[in-house]
Amino acid sequence: MRPIAQHRVHVGALRQRLGQRLTVDVEQALPGLQVIATRSTNEPVRGTLTVESIERGVSVTGPLEVPWEADCRRCLELVTGTETAFVDEIFQVGAEPGGDLIPFDGETVVLDQIIHDNALAALPLSPLCSDDCQGPDPDRYQPGVGERIDDAPAGEPAGDPRWAALDDLNL
Repeated sequence: MRPIAQHRVHVGALRQRLGQRLTVDVEQALPGLQVIATRSTNEPVRGTLTVESIERGVSVTGPLEVPWEADCRRCLELVTGTETAFVDEIFQVGAEPGGDLIPFDGETVVLDQIIHDNALAALPLSPLCSDDCQGPDPDRYQPGVGERIDDAPAGEPAGDPRWAALDDLNL
């Protein structure tokens, strides 16, 4: 799903001299943006991007602040945060579609898709509420083991119960 075009920058006059720059403040809500269990919030993505004239196009660079929320991967409590994504894209007249350079008409740059793509890439995959999060019941479950501590035989390391069916095979 492509975002609705909100950030159009007319660069025709900017492109008349190489090296000319223009700063653009962006603010775009991205509802429904999600990667694994991390999702965008109702707060918009914000940042200041620099558009600079280069040969046969323009470069767009700058940071974006991406607010997010997720469930902690251990205790499932709500975690919120903000990640910084750094935009570094080149729009070029006559660029091949699907390549590293973004094609455009030479007059207008639409920033919405690069804002969307960079915000999506900035979302953390599996955040923790804190580095020392022990999970919902640290006295009975060890983080990462997947087995109750009181069920593990003494002297043997606790195994992952998902592999237990393999213990019954006679090979």
